[in-house]
Amino acid sequence: MNEQAAPDAGTVRRNAVFLALLRRDLSERHQGSLLGIGWNLLQPLLQLAVLSLVFTHLLPARSSTGHIPYAAFLALGLWPWQIFANALLRGTSALTDNAALIGKVAVPHSLYVLARVLGSVLPDLAGMVLVVLAITVFGVPLSLAGLPVTVLALLVILAYGVAAAMIASVLQVFLRDVAFAVGQLLTLGFFVSPVLYDRAQLPAAFAVVLGFNPLAAPIEAIRAGLLGLPVPSLALGASAAGALLALLLARALFVRARPHIEDFL
Repeated sequence: MNEQAAPDAGTVRRNAVFLALLRRDLSERHQGSLLGIGWNLLQPLLQLAVLSLVFTHLLPARSSTGHIPYAAFLALGLWPWQIFANALLRGTSALTDNAALIGKVAVPHSLYVLARVLGSVLPDLAGMVLVVLAITVFGVPLSLAGLPVTVLALLVILAYGVAAAMIASVLQVFLRDVAFAVGQLLTLGFFVSPVLYDRAQLPAAFAVVLGFNPLAAPIEAIRAGLLGLPVPSLALGASAAGALLALLLARALFVRARPHIEDFL
């Protein structure tokens, strides 16, 4: 029987650096605060409460499936969006924030971005699990059969988050205004994603425009899968293909920019 080859020293070093970066990101983000990592759960919960109040009581809104409470409809769109948005926001400054380490530690620059993204995604995923459990406690039936689709759609969203964060982090090295632009673009992206509303309720022209948003299909697939509604399988497949292309583009940009990154940090 052939013995499994031991990992080389470079792989061991990369894994150790990645885990150290991840632990540092998780521990330092809310260091000194009373709630600590709990803020990652509390902030979107407060946002959900405000949006639910506004669109349930002040400006009444409902999904096209009237039997689903709007708060549940909103939550199942808000958390996937938060996963993407927070990953991109946190990842954009990953290289500039670690300028003191880059060049001293011989690991791929992408590790800094991946550790920052994962440090953002893990608490957001925990928050989403808690929200899903809360929805069931309040009597909204969820479909276990939709879990595979939900996981696939979350992976697509995560892939877009990684790709966007990698691209933005490289651009941020050369143009420090990128982080500010990302924040503004995410505000716009929130309103052109099916978080607050159902595509079926939109005017036909805007529904077509929404189809060009690569996050629309996975957000709708998560909501549909968990609520036992028809899943937009074709659109989700197209979005998954787009996510793969985005990752390849991000990797190509990193390879192209690598010789110049340290000079601009």
